[in-house]
Amino acid sequence: MRFAADATVGKLGRHLRSTGFDTLCQHQSRRGDFFETIDSERVILTRNTLVKLRFKHRPLVFIRDNDPYRQMMQVVRELKLGWCDVNPFSRCIECNEELLQVDRVAVTGQVPAYVWQHHRTFHACGKCGRIYWAGSHHNRMVQRFSAIFQQKDEKTHEC
Repeated sequence: MRFAADATVGKLGRHLRSTGFDTLCQHQSRRGDFFETIDSERVILTRNTLVKLRFKHRPLVFIRDNDPYRQMMQVVRELKLGWCDVNPFSRCIECNEELLQVDRVAVTGQVPAYVWQHHRTFHACGKCGRIYWAGSHHNRMVQRFSAIFQQKDEKTHEC
């Protein structure tokens, strides 16, 4: 599933990227015709009623809540997404590119010394060059994602 999030749900867009969903974000586009330029199969995510009315013929989820956590729960519920649909930490949260695993030696000097000493696995974005590792927030985020997405899968334990 692929998404396009307007500026009214920017944090939701970043959360979707964190869970591995291909998500275009309007804040990265300076053009006023953001939704006209994207693939018509992408699910539009917005809190703007004018966008909702203008693009009612396209796949769209009208987000009702201000809280990004509850916004994510709404998307999961309405689109019937489950843990099997998630590929956490596989996309750059800044530019949406798929991350590539990189050799630890290749990031020497590009990450803090403490991080380099205590982590063995690193990923990088081929577009913007950001480097990622499973930091202190990693487990918290996995637990939160699990709580959101596992609601549907916990009965079957299958993908």
